[in-house]
Amino acid sequence: MKKSHRAGLPKVIFIDWYKTLSNDLFWSHLTSKIHPYHQYHHEITQYLFLENKALINPWMCGQFTSEDISQKISQAIKLDKKIILRELAFSCKNMSFISPQIPKLIKSIQQKGTKVVIATDNMDTFRRHTIPGMNLTNIFDDFLISCELKCLKADFKKEKLLFFDGYLKNNNLLPPEVVLLDDHLDTTGIYNKLRFKIIEINSPKRLLEVLSLYAN
Repeated sequence: MKKSHRAGLPKVIFIDWYKTLSNDLFWSHLTSKIHPYHQYHHEITQYLFLENKALINPWMCGQFTSEDISQKISQAIKLDKKIILRELAFSCKNMSFISPQIPKLIKSIQQKGTKVVIATDNMDTFRRHTIPGMNLTNIFDDFLISCELKCLKADFKKEKLLFFDGYLKNNNLLPPEVVLLDDHLDTTGIYNKLRFKIIEINSPKRLLEVLSLYAN
């Protein structure tokens, strides 16, 4: 039975993933000194996130697959591509929320008739590994992922938010009827112009405060 939307609440709450719902990183388990591939953690992160960070946005926009990125890392640090891919998948499957309270708060919000959707600038790893690994389909109503949409949340054209435009149209929603919880604010001014509200999330405590406000 469809839940009736409670007046005064957003029709949809979009929530960012990294640094909002979760702080977990790719290959983070390799930081353990007892892991057999511990020695490669620094090399992997140095190569990808420092020396070649220009690869990140294209990966998040679907221009590269995890296989492509792992091949590049493999060639640079001389570690088998299959191992890099396997360890990447493991870290993504085993991510966690910033608080165990998150699922319960989401459920309470949904019971008021508001949909809760993850909106993330993210790679193919999210759909392939994180969603099934954390059973996120049992918690959230939908997922907007940049690698599938081929654009980032900051991308816009002719006063249209490319990331959200399709979802809003398909669900007959206007920007003032939704809200985004994100660790990044509107640097372009386009969200503000469209009256698409962004609530800055700068700590786990802040996220729990905001979700509790909508849940209660």
